[in-house]
Amino acid sequence: MPTPPDRGAADRPRQVIGRAAEVSALDSALMRLQAGRGRAIAVAGEPGIGKSTLVTHLAARARAAGIQVLGPAFGDVIVAMGAGVTPPGSPVVAVADELHRIASDDLPALERLIRAATDAPMLLLLAYRRRQLAPAVAAAVSRAVAADLLDVWELGPLSRDEARALVGDIPRLATVHEASGGNPQYLRILSADGDPHADAARAVVGELAELDHTALTTLQTLAVLGEPAHPQLIAAVAGLSADEALDALDSLTRLDIVRPTGTIARFAVRHPAVSEVVYRRIDPGSRITIHLRAESVLASQAAPIARRAHHLTRAADPSRPEHTATLLAAARLTIHTAPADAARYLQAALPQLQENSPEQREAQVLLARAQLLTGQASEGRNLLHTLPAIVGNPTGDVTAVAVAGRLERQLGQLSESAAILRSGLASVPDDDSAAAALHSMQADNALDQADYVRARQHAEVAAALAHGVHDTVGEALAQAQAAMALLSSDELDAAEVAITQAAELVDAASDAALLRNLEAVYQLGFSETMLSRLADGERHLIRGAALSRRSGQTYILPMILKTLADTQARAGSVKRALATLDEADLYVENAENPATKAILAIIRASALVWTNEDDAQRRALAWADQAAAWTETRTTVWAVVVRCRRAEIVLLAGDTSRAGRLLLEAAGGPDLPNLIAARRTRSCDALSEIALREKDPLAADRWAALAEASLEQLPSASTRAFAFRARMRAQWLRDDLKAALASAQQAVEGFTASGERIEVCRTLSEAATLAAALGHHRQARDWLDRATTLAEQCEATLLVDETTKQRTRLAEKAAERSVQREATDALAALTTREREIAALASTGVTSVQIAERLFLSRRTVDAHLGQIYRKLGVSSRAALIRTVLDAEARG
Repeated sequence: MPTPPDRGAADRPRQVIGRAAEVSALDSALMRLQAGRGRAIAVAGEPGIGKSTLVTHLAARARAAGIQVLGPAFGDVIVAMGAGVTPPGSPVVAVADELHRIASDDLPALERLIRAATDAPMLLLLAYRRRQLAPAVAAAVSRAVAADLLDVWELGPLSRDEARALVGDIPRLATVHEASGGNPQYLRILSADGDPHADAARAVVGELAELDHTALTTLQTLAVLGEPAHPQLIAAVAGLSADEALDALDSLTRLDIVRPTGTIARFAVRHPAVSEVVYRRIDPGSRITIHLRAESVLASQAAPIARRAHHLTRAADPSRPEHTATLLAAARLTIHTAPADAARYLQAALPQLQENSPEQREAQVLLARAQLLTGQASEGRNLLHTLPAIVGNPTGDVTAVAVAGRLERQLGQLSESAAILRSGLASVPDDDSAAAALHSMQADNALDQADYVRARQHAEVAAALAHGVHDTVGEALAQAQAAMALLSSDELDAAEVAITQAAELVDAASDAALLRNLEAVYQLGFSETMLSRLADGERHLIRGAALSRRSGQTYILPMILKTLADTQARAGSVKRALATLDEADLYVENAENPATKAILAIIRASALVWTNEDDAQRRALAWADQAAAWTETRTTVWAVVVRCRRAEIVLLAGDTSRAGRLLLEAAGGPDLPNLIAARRTRSCDALSEIALREKDPLAADRWAALAEASLEQLPSASTRAFAFRARMRAQWLRDDLKAALASAQQAVEGFTASGERIEVCRTLSEAATLAAALGHHRQARDWLDRATTLAEQCEATLLVDETTKQRTRLAEKAAERSVQREATDALAALTTREREIAALASTGVTSVQIAERLFLSRRTVDAHLGQIYRKLGVSSRAALIRTVLDAEARG
């Protein structure tokens, strides 16, 4: 048989990403077609969603199978059918892409074609944009669906994984996917940075080919404005009359290039990706002209200054100082609400400012602050290093010092940050309200270096200065820092007072006020979590994360998310914690502070270890090891905590001896000198678990005593719980099970009060084992039921499995005890002679030997044995022996 000619790449089925269900359904439809059964299918969806890709795929598949294909336009199908190019009875595929363009005269032919697909071997595939479907055509489609003559498929967006398969694993995939809405065409445009010559952009350009001059001018004006706009504004910027602009908007709306937004009084290009393609195709000179005209019109309308500055970033005139002034004013206004925009305004203004002028210095400091807030600490630091000395400069100010100190801290350079801040504080009066920020930053640095006395001093000064000028958010930050310093100094009551005051100040503050100092929300949530106020901490951290996302202050978002994830994990929301960490991963790749990376990694390990996902324990250990590697030789508080938590994960994974070594190394030795009381009790608890596994009662006693000594310093619910659980294990090893059970109950109460559901579950499981050992079987079952329910609520699948197995073992032992009890009860029902014979039989002697010892005949012995078997429910001598021995052992 001769080889058929190669029809070329265009006739080969091409890969269709993200449409597996649709492709499978089309393949099935082709198979039915080859068996003589036809069908009409319509594919509907947004422009660029992939309708034409499916049409092309079907046509290629059909040709590859030797089936005739008509199309791709509806007119082509009608002409071909009218010309009789298809032999009667032979299968045919008819495809009509862009059905929304069908002429009204062709509507009867469409309805005939849909009916024909039901009666003939024809597969009809229609594709259309629902928004552009004429009312008569939409009605015809609805009638066909109601009559079961037509299937309609609505194509939805691609998932992030499908987007990755389409455009590759680009660095900003998550952002591009979200911006595109999962639309394949927009994904390709945005991943190519709006390049109007990219393949995906050419389809958009094709839509513009038929526009008249007025419509194109209107569309270009909308693309330059970059926001939903009123027809009056569009007309003024485009240089059109109101009627001309309205007519053009009607035309563009019918073509679905422009859409009304919110109300019909505002219009925008249908998607930012389309707008970007249109914008880039405008000649550079024309773009500048439209931008300048837009700024002028907006100024005449007293529009917000940020809207005007947007246009000046693209077209500022160096000869017009008012343009530079507008950009600087807009940057000052948006530095906290939209720091990325502020950075663009400043970068546009800086080339126009006089060298070494006060305005230039202000712009540079503002730009460094904007870069700090948007997570570009290195760029901000480099910029400030190009300036004359920050500290001691006659034109310098506290703001510049604060920015420089925060940038160094953000990069993990605590010593450099502290040095800059010390110099700054030395150059401002003690009662200068602006110094509050410097004192707060010094408090942060001192907390990281475990200098709690100095941290408290700086925090208290900052709180007083902020209070004096009614800066409630600055005061809240300082109070939250003071609470952390007090907690770390084992002054629990004072810490509780300070954190309560901080929470009241933050709760009373507006979002606008908090955006000026998001550190306050983060510090409050962190301190509340450390004080085991998990619900309050989660509430404040969720608010902080929302403000960070909304404003674009992304520098602090990884810190907020890592604390939020830790709070959720401790509260037992394992899957929520992992989802929070997934979001944090979008930002942490660019994080320049190793602390953020290390803490996020150790929290992920801590959450993963409770799941029974494939290879979860290995991955948890890998994350823990990576986190420890990021701590290097650092001795800061966060580094010590990371190393301690790594040891706990190693313990949970079953490597007891290694866990003990790692924990003692991190804590500084047997007395755990590197740890504050809040952390020490937790580590003592872990070390007591190691002692229990190694059956070392002396070690268990030591760790329980050390935990109780720490409890005297910091008697919080959480520390009490860890101390009681450590004592429980020591008592367990001393076989004082009643005391151990009482300690377990107190630990459960403490963990419940602090909201740490995972620890409640773990303690209930251990308490159930103790209760069962004491014979309190009903209590053991109740506690295991509660533990399983909690584990299910936490979605901690590893704990669910463990408690389920424990319940099964408990049930098996209960069944065994029941059998033994029944046997004992049955033995008691035997007569005195029967018990004598059963006892002798259980020693293995024969019936003859029993008869000789009891002076009975063998027949009598056998008769008695028959009665014994019946009463005990056994059928053999071996079963009788086991029953008697079990009953004697129970007795």
